[in-house]
Amino acid sequence: VAGHMWHFKYPLAGGETYTYVEKDADGNVILTEERDYISIATTRPETMLGDGAVAVHPSDERYAPIIGKLCEIPVGPKEHRRLIPIITDEYPDPNFGSGAVKITGAHDFNDYQVAKRGGIPMYALMDTRGAMRSDGKPYAEEAAVAQRIANGELEFEENMIAAMNLVPDEYRGLDRAEARKLVVDAITAEGNAVMIANPKAGEEGEPDLIPYVENKPIMQPFGDRSKVVIEPMLTDQWFVDTAKIVGPALDAVWDGRVKIIPESGEKTYYHWLENIEPWCISRQLWWGHQVPVWFDADGNQYCAASEAEAQALAGEGVALERDPDVLDTWFSSGLWPIGTLGWPEQTPELGKYFPTSTLITGQDILFFWVARMMMMQLAVVDEIPFDTVYLHGLVRDAKGKKMSKSTGNVIDPLDIINEYGADALRFTNAAMASIGGVLKLDM
Repeated sequence: VAGHMWHFKYPLAGGETYTYVEKDADGNVILTEERDYISIATTRPETMLGDGAVAVHPSDERYAPIIGKLCEIPVGPKEHRRLIPIITDEYPDPNFGSGAVKITGAHDFNDYQVAKRGGIPMYALMDTRGAMRSDGKPYAEEAAVAQRIANGELEFEENMIAAMNLVPDEYRGLDRAEARKLVVDAITAEGNAVMIANPKAGEEGEPDLIPYVENKPIMQPFGDRSKVVIEPMLTDQWFVDTAKIVGPALDAVWDGRVKIIPESGEKTYYHWLENIEPWCISRQLWWGHQVPVWFDADGNQYCAASEAEAQALAGEGVALERDPDVLDTWFSSGLWPIGTLGWPEQTPELGKYFPTSTLITGQDILFFWVARMMMMQLAVVDEIPFDTVYLHGLVRDAKGKKMSKSTGNVIDPLDIINEYGADALRFTNAAMASIGGVLKLDM
């Protein structure tokens, strides 16, 4: 989508300066100047409030003199400005933007990885409504603690960091978009926006310099139904450590015990499972299979099939509260081959129908369902759930996109039948269909 990238200055602590040298691709010096700041570029200025560091690539000579120094986040009450370290990491690209990246581990996937590697605290700024947090202690108190952490004077734990609110008091409770505007205005008014020549300079009322804001396409995730911008944030979730159970599922296809048709499906299967990440299986929804875990007042966990069993584990008289989350639908679906046949009881149906022979399904859920059934059956009962997977084709719109009511690209088969007849629809689908492929249907 169309977006903006703002360029800001993070002043060095104590007014320190360094010689900034810029070179071209051939190594020729094209700029030398004394700077008392490091510049960063961001598409989400409101997240600056939760920065834990500024990172540069270890090979970037421009910033070598200030590695390990502290710089100031240029927003918030001046008397309580936080200083954060300038660190090195392989993630920043010296050729992109200024080459310096602000690290907000609680609100960006890449920043999260950098923060984990560097032991950088990850401060959460927003609530689940997309508003700036309004809980916690006054900003001055929280900022003082955060500064002690940045100075290396105080060790921190995740729970401690999660409870801290580093949103300045005047921004608390604001919608993130409103907070963004105020942050940009405040930084610019203070003179910490990077300035560039104004292409309209010379025209009446136009200044010589303007804030450096790039108009450029950005990757921006939106909710499928709400169409609201998705905000990455840290939350407590349940995960399956898939690395521990993926091996047998790969072996079953490698050694031929399970065949995927068409053969190209096997390549997709290998790609997904060889690069698998931990699987988040908890959801904050009102409908689904509730997570079978109970907590006592001290946070101890009791995983059980029933509340009575959990109570027996906890001890008589211990007050318990069940986790309100529900399981990912693909988690319960992953147990479908045995779950529908009465397992864990050794029922006649389980003995007769498990494992089955052939599974026929769409190629779009090869990873979401097929691979997970393979992993889970092998992990739970040590058997493959089927020996053949047949991936049928999918009917999509003329551009190959999934049909969706919200997108407005749905073709109702009844409309086709009414105009051309059922046989015409059957023949077209049969003639154009391919195993595991996509049928692009156009009216």
